[in-house]
Amino acid sequence: MTRFRPSRVSRSKPVRSSARAHPWRGARLALAALGLLCGAVLPFSTRCASAPPAGSAADRFPLDPREGLTGPFDASVERGWLALAGGDPAGARREFDSASTGSSRRAGAIGTIEALVLLDKLDAAQLGCARELGEAPATVPLWTACGERAARAGDPAAAFELYQRASERTPQRRGIAKRTDELRAQATDAVLEAARRDSEEGRRIEASAGVARALAWNPGSASVLVRAAEVECAGGEKDSALRYYREALALGGVEEDAELRAGELALETGDFAMAVRVFDSLAARDPQLKDRAAEARLAFRIDNWPDAERQAARSRRLTRSGAALLFSWMYPELREGRIQSSVVAADVLERKDRAVMIRAVGLGLLDVDPETHRARPDAPLSRGAAGQFLLRLAVVLGRPGSPKGCLAGSAEAARTGADAIRLAARCGLLAESGGMSVSGPEMTRGMDRLRTAYAVGEGARRD
Repeated sequence: MTRFRPSRVSRSKPVRSSARAHPWRGARLALAALGLLCGAVLPFSTRCASAPPAGSAADRFPLDPREGLTGPFDASVERGWLALAGGDPAGARREFDSASTGSSRRAGAIGTIEALVLLDKLDAAQLGCARELGEAPATVPLWTACGERAARAGDPAAAFELYQRASERTPQRRGIAKRTDELRAQATDAVLEAARRDSEEGRRIEASAGVARALAWNPGSASVLVRAAEVECAGGEKDSALRYYREALALGGVEEDAELRAGELALETGDFAMAVRVFDSLAARDPQLKDRAAEARLAFRIDNWPDAERQAARSRRLTRSGAALLFSWMYPELREGRIQSSVVAADVLERKDRAVMIRAVGLGLLDVDPETHRARPDAPLSRGAAGQFLLRLAVVLGRPGSPKGCLAGSAEAARTGADAIRLAARCGLLAESGGMSVSGPEMTRGMDRLRTAYAVGEGARRD
């Protein structure tokens, strides 16, 4: 079997390197080798476009201006790009300016824009962008260069739209994608802020255009939809604002304060079904909003009431007959039955609503002047009379005390208006202040809370 024998190593005296003996000669040899290497590379670079630099540098401004173009390119373009990549934009500009024909001129023009941006000569760069963007082909380096110029000039919207083209052309380049997202956020902020100012100042066309632009940039963004709603609210366009809020809530991820504004706007505009959904959801997370959720559910029910009852429930100044009508509707089980009253209200006998007025007077919920025998059905319901009405209703229900005892003594307090107001306010049935008269919504809420506490009337049927 033949064994592998290593070759014999020469034992001759090693030759001293001339480079080691003369360091300057070594440097010259290295430069000569580099020159040969460059000589081999440069002819190739003049025949085709350079590939983007390796690594993350290929994803960030400035980019090789030859990218996306076909050669041949002048050697000055190569030198310009090396200077640009090496941090010498002034030198790069001189080299790029010397490229004057064919693809070299185009690459040089793009490189010049990049150098001007880095030199902060934004007006000159803008002239170059205006000229070059109008010519074909448009390239990624051109878009990013002009995008950076716009960004540094304070126009993030134009910058984003240019970068967006570059990102769509080369979606695999993370650096360009990241810069595009940064500019998207800045552009959205700027456009929506301008739209808000336009909306506040009555420029509806401009405001709507800004909102549409921001939404087109951010499809499926709940936060942008919320901001679009706020822009519309600023201009009093509540229906449009509610539409944007509704779309944002459907996507999810909306902050609670925005949900609250959406619920309040839904109540204000009469979209009670939406208000119920919003406030029920909020109340499940924040018990302090349970009363607001109850108000939303009541508003939803009121929206389905007959016309007369609905008008009374929404009236700004509730009349005494309106209070009687609300009571009759919300407590149907108290509409019948014998009542004992020695007082006859003469001014209700010829009215269409005499039945509900007679019932309210007979149960003692409304007073009749003993001298004139008048119940004054069309007079506004005073706050004192409203307090008495609610507390006497608690007595009629047969349970003047509550689990917490807040209605204890209601029969005695009902004798005087001031005491009735204080006790009704303590029980959350009525506000202690707010004017001499009460509104339909306030009285309706008081009746609804009393109804809920005792589980009678409309609440008993629903539950």
